[in-house]
Amino acid sequence: SSGINAEYGECVRGVGDCLICQFNFTPYSLGVLYRVFYVLIFHLTVPCSTMKLTNHGNLDHSCCIVVKLSNVHIMLDCAANVASLTPFLPFSALQTPRLEQLPSVPDQPNFLKRTSGGMTLVDSSLHLVPPDQVDVSLVDAILITNNSQMSALPFIMMDPEFHGRVYATEPCVLMGRLALIALCKYIEQCPTRRGEVDMTSIPSHVHPIFKQASQIKRVYNKEVIDLCFAKITPVRYNEQIDLFGLVDCVPLPAGHSIGSANWAIKAGEYKLSYVSSSSKLTNHTLPMEVISLANPDVLLLSNLSMNPTYFPDNTLNEVCNVVISTVKSGGNVLIPCHSTGVILDLIEWLIQNLNKNSLSEVPIIIVSPVADAALAHPDIYGEWLNDAKQAKLYVPELPFQHSQLIKSKRIHHFSSVADGMRDVYKTPCIVFAGHPSLRCGDAVLLLENWRDDMHNSIILIESEFPFATTLAPFLPMAMRSYFCPIDPSINYAQASKLIKDIRPKTVVTSPTYFRAPVSHPNRTDLILVSDSDVVELGVGETANLPQPQSVINVELSMDQLENLNMQPLKTNDGYQLVSHIAGVLKARDNKPALGPPITSSA
Repeated sequence: SSGINAEYGECVRGVGDCLICQFNFTPYSLGVLYRVFYVLIFHLTVPCSTMKLTNHGNLDHSCCIVVKLSNVHIMLDCAANVASLTPFLPFSALQTPRLEQLPSVPDQPNFLKRTSGGMTLVDSSLHLVPPDQVDVSLVDAILITNNSQMSALPFIMMDPEFHGRVYATEPCVLMGRLALIALCKYIEQCPTRRGEVDMTSIPSHVHPIFKQASQIKRVYNKEVIDLCFAKITPVRYNEQIDLFGLVDCVPLPAGHSIGSANWAIKAGEYKLSYVSSSSKLTNHTLPMEVISLANPDVLLLSNLSMNPTYFPDNTLNEVCNVVISTVKSGGNVLIPCHSTGVILDLIEWLIQNLNKNSLSEVPIIIVSPVADAALAHPDIYGEWLNDAKQAKLYVPELPFQHSQLIKSKRIHHFSSVADGMRDVYKTPCIVFAGHPSLRCGDAVLLLENWRDDMHNSIILIESEFPFATTLAPFLPMAMRSYFCPIDPSINYAQASKLIKDIRPKTVVTSPTYFRAPVSHPNRTDLILVSDSDVVELGVGETANLPQPQSVINVELSMDQLENLNMQPLKTNDGYQLVSHIAGVLKARDNKPALGPPITSSA
């Protein structure tokens, strides 16, 4: 309301958050009039301003961008860099003598351990790096796109200065909560409590995260997670969220996982489309919605494929080939992964290939402290699934194969290795276990037990954990290892086509997307192409973009409509109906309305 042009009237008085102005409109200042079902609306012009974007995370994988739009501060995603778990010494629920007996680094504190391959690990409780230098007191709302982009929410929401609201789809809230609880449970299962280490005392050459030592925080507990996630406001696709009458936000299907969402954000006529962790592949989710993202003033693009040289369909086939080859040779397969997400598609794909190769008797075991919930909930989110999955609900039939396979004892799931897995375990077998970082959880224990058998295989499928760094504490080993990242996120070619299709005026994205990877310097197909203006937003950087003048719609009452005397006015475009009107513009909670004029006695 404070931005209305002075040419339209004179401020008479302000009461609390209500701005009252006296207006006397002439045919020339009234602007455009609309008569729609006996409702009359006129426009007021809002002067130019600036949209400010600050990158507190990394647009490549762990996003946290604060956007100041029409004086509303919106945080887009709230992710911690989970790869920051890798410099810590692995542990599991049971003793792992080889890891616990790693030698200390010479002339360094005892908590620094040296692996056989020369990697330095920190013998401490696990820590994460939350978004850096965020003034949480300014944040009015947090919009979440994907359950993988919620790992820093407890750090933000538990700050006493945070008073904003958090919005995410219902499946996103559930799956994100389960993923964080699984990590906490793995840590709680550690038989011996690890000592606390001052992160600022760790040399920065151990790992780049220790250059931000003052920002590193210990992983939260389940009570904190439950408290934070209970405060999140669940939303549905295409539901309009009104932020103070100034900004409207709408979540749209992103096609990546159940409940993943892109956001269309509008302030008047100004539009920002936020596209993150999106997929154009055909999987179990609703397909990505593109039309509602089209023609934005700004496209904010993040979380493209982290391994663009790996195509998901090819990688799925490779995983199946490795699994079949391993079990035929009598070996076990270990697949460290999250309990939610791509595991659903992988299991269905794997079952089909095992059946084709007459390997239907090979047990598939899922080990996770949240396995029950993670496997049960996808079946109740029918409205968030694609048409083929939704159609099964009307048969009636469960959308996913794993539910029936669990009933038929083809798939077994346990909260931990000690929770009865030995009753169904036999060689060969296929085990999905966490944590994919290989720094905690049952995957660590299984890897330590199977690492000396050359017939066994381990397949890393989660793209956020680098292959060499993740496996380093366990090398050398006889067990065969494979890196098969299954990342459904759009790649550079798909992102370039998306930019062309939705025609943004400006694209804001990571500077790394416009440079070929060091490992493939001549691959021009691994570079983002944009005909629109480009703003590169690196880690810790800020961009200021002009927000052009816009208009505010003001609705007139029925009494005011009855007193209008519409007269034709000749213009260059022909005749238009105009009228003189006088009144008081009242703007409360940024929603303007025109009341009767203030009399002289007032």
